[in-house]
Amino acid sequence: MERMTGSGDHRLDLHVLGPVGFRVGEASLEIARRMERTLAVRLALAHGRTVPSDAIARDLWGDEELEPERVAERLRVLSHRLRRALGSHSSLVRRESGGYALDAGMPDVEAVEEAVPRAAALRRTGETKRALAVIAESLAEWRGPAFADLRDVPFVAVEATKLDALHRELLVQRVELELDLGIDVTADVERLVIAHPLDERLTGLAVIALYRAGRQADALARIQHLRARLADELGVDPSVATTDLELRLLRQDPLLQAPEAPVPSRLPDLIWLTPRAHFVGRTDDVHTLIDELDRPGLVTIVGGPGAGKTVLAREVAIAVRRGNRPIAWCDLAALTSDSAVAPALAAAIGVDPGIGDPLPECAEHLAGALLVLDNAEHVVDGVAEVVRALQWKAERLSILVTSQRPLRLRSEQTHQLGELDPEAAAELFRVRCRSEDLLPGDERVAAICAAVDHLPLGIELAAGLIRTLTLDQLAARIHQRTRLLVAGNRDSGARHSSLRAAIDWSHALLDPPARTVLNRLAVFAGGCTLEAAEQVAGGNGINVAEIPVILADLHERSLLTVTIGEGGRRYRLLESIRDYALDRLGRDEDAVRREHARWCADLAGRTERYGGADHAELDRELRLEEANLRGAIEFALENDPPLVLQLVTPTWWYWWSHGAIESGRDWLRRALAAADPEPTVERATSIRVSASLTRNSGQYGEARVLGEQALQMFRELGDDRGYGASLIGLGITSLAGRDYELCLKQATEAVEIFRELANERLCAAAQNLVGAALRGLGRTHQAEEVFLEVCAVWRAQHDLRGLGASLCNLALVRHQLGDYADVRELSLEALRIYREINLTEGVIDAVDLIAGVELAEGRPVQALRLLTVAGLERIRIGAPQIVPDELDAREGAEAEARRQLGIAATAVVAEARAVPLEVIARELAT
Repeated sequence: MERMTGSGDHRLDLHVLGPVGFRVGEASLEIARRMERTLAVRLALAHGRTVPSDAIARDLWGDEELEPERVAERLRVLSHRLRRALGSHSSLVRRESGGYALDAGMPDVEAVEEAVPRAAALRRTGETKRALAVIAESLAEWRGPAFADLRDVPFVAVEATKLDALHRELLVQRVELELDLGIDVTADVERLVIAHPLDERLTGLAVIALYRAGRQADALARIQHLRARLADELGVDPSVATTDLELRLLRQDPLLQAPEAPVPSRLPDLIWLTPRAHFVGRTDDVHTLIDELDRPGLVTIVGGPGAGKTVLAREVAIAVRRGNRPIAWCDLAALTSDSAVAPALAAAIGVDPGIGDPLPECAEHLAGALLVLDNAEHVVDGVAEVVRALQWKAERLSILVTSQRPLRLRSEQTHQLGELDPEAAAELFRVRCRSEDLLPGDERVAAICAAVDHLPLGIELAAGLIRTLTLDQLAARIHQRTRLLVAGNRDSGARHSSLRAAIDWSHALLDPPARTVLNRLAVFAGGCTLEAAEQVAGGNGINVAEIPVILADLHERSLLTVTIGEGGRRYRLLESIRDYALDRLGRDEDAVRREHARWCADLAGRTERYGGADHAELDRELRLEEANLRGAIEFALENDPPLVLQLVTPTWWYWWSHGAIESGRDWLRRALAAADPEPTVERATSIRVSASLTRNSGQYGEARVLGEQALQMFRELGDDRGYGASLIGLGITSLAGRDYELCLKQATEAVEIFRELANERLCAAAQNLVGAALRGLGRTHQAEEVFLEVCAVWRAQHDLRGLGASLCNLALVRHQLGDYADVRELSLEALRIYREINLTEGVIDAVDLIAGVELAEGRPVQALRLLTVAGLERIRIGAPQIVPDELDAREGAEAEARRQLGIAATAVVAEARAVPLEVIARELAT
């Protein structure tokens, strides 16, 4: 059952674990009449939500045939009586549209439901006595059978059965816990078995209790009795668990005996090992590790600097110690050689480290214990040797190691520790700040936690600064993370006194080639592929052939993350480590960044031919490398402006299609102003691209000037291809300015040029523009013929972007001709293409066209919904509609939809504002 959030004087409390009782706050209420009591229960089961009148009638009066008017009258009378019984609290009963609601809760059930997971958690951490106390408190909530006075009502009986099952489960758990504590439960469990003779779990507990009481024959007889009853009444055999238990009885398995009282440990008492006031974010890790360490073995917590390995190991050790298991702890941070591990362990557990080989005596001391070896990354060989020896010599020993890299032993289980999830990170920050003013969901807290990679050390250091900085001041400065986060707790050790100190430790453990590669990888803003790492981090003293091995070593040391996604395997530094590594680059940073920018330029050049069958792959590759491209562009703007043109010009289509038109314009404007003005094909192409981005952002005058510059430069250079492409660009600008005659002239000239050049693709692009001009001039059928011809060319060339554009153009023609079925079909095909190539503006165009069909077919609500979502997305990506007749069609459809809906249009628009474009596109495309 769900919990009500209200309590006390704000709700009616029903105590249902026994005869139903009613209270408001501390006051007891008498609701004498049975029907009012039943109605209160039915409404309370809805936890404050409205219960429809027909559902109430069905549950209260069963299949009795009643007219709706009769139902309403009976409920009105019954609810009135319930309100009267509640007296001054009558407002707790509410008449809602279509039904009734009651502000109510069931505190006894809520208390039990809260206690069950709490007991389970205590049991997992070895706190058996506390878990038993929680179970006992829960059982004390029962005053008799649940809903004892209303169990004959069918819907109440269903709820009562659930609570009966919960009561039985708690009784069984109590028996299990008492058995764990060595308590004789024979009489209690026998009574339960009599009540539930076919319950194999209960029978198993009874068998164990009998065996521990020295009654092995009775225990075996109990299993035989169960086997007979299962066969007679259900026609089944006992479960595997029951038959295994029978075999263990026959073998007299020593593990069936009651646990022995703990033997006094020979290990030093770890007085300092006390729980933290608040342990946040790793509870599941604690439970997992406790389960893994419950048996002899080796587990290594592996994680990077600041991940919280030591803190987690402490919590695990504390939990294990609560179960009376001896704990030994050895901190290896100060060791300088592998040979020092064994003496350090001996000293930590009270064995003379000066004897020849202290490990045999260490093994005796550690029998049955949990040994924690903390900070092992710099002495992994020595730790591995000691662990092998202890596993061979010590009985029932579990070993927990914390390290930035595994020991690589066959017996080792690794427990990888990464960053906290965002919610846990924010909670840790709030707890460490000790501020009640910080609320969940605070964007400043989220930004601070993200800046330190959601790592516990960084979060705790950042929270410590709240004593001297406001939250706004910290959020504004957190990007200086390695310099800012320097005030850790004095008792945490030098390595955890600052974020930089923690990373310093890890950096110092690397050999020189690995340090160099790590530092060079810092120029990658969004991670990288192996090939990119080889080009940028290799050379200049680093053998490229060794890069894969070095990357694997950095990953093993938790300094580098590896993800496998749609682009294959990628390597990425956490931002805090990246900042540190950039500092370490020093004077080499400029050279490494230049190599990185050249790699990005090579990538950009490979993606210039967009729109074809591989368009989606090109778009995906650029999307994965966008952060790297942006970083390279910013570096080149300051250091090598001509390189910016190589980076942005081939990828202009990507920035346009992903809502970064203004960024692309600004980069090209700055680079063109700083680069050599001498006419070249490359410069002319960049000016033409700049004109396209300017036009697509709605700046037609500036776009025309840039387009004329590009046209003139290509004419001077004698580059017919560039000249024709510039004519297409100028033609689109003319179209946007409603100068259809000029557009037709420019587009027709471009068609002739590309026919002479036998460039079928660009000829089709020019023909597409001819069709748009004809459509604008009202020559609809001629435009239709052109678009049909162009669509055939695009299909033959597998040019998806061109095909999508021509399909939308043809769809608008068909809309003007009134062929709405064709409009929908063509628009849906275009929509699917644009989704495939990830072109947002194209998706918007297709959705606008489909909205026009919806309106024409009499569905103004859906039409306005689609138009609203598409319009908002167009604003978001900064790509206004520039084709006049498309804009006219859209605005006309929206105005007509609003006219038809009247005041209802406001609600439609408000609801649509919350719907993402992708949701709409997916609905339409499937």
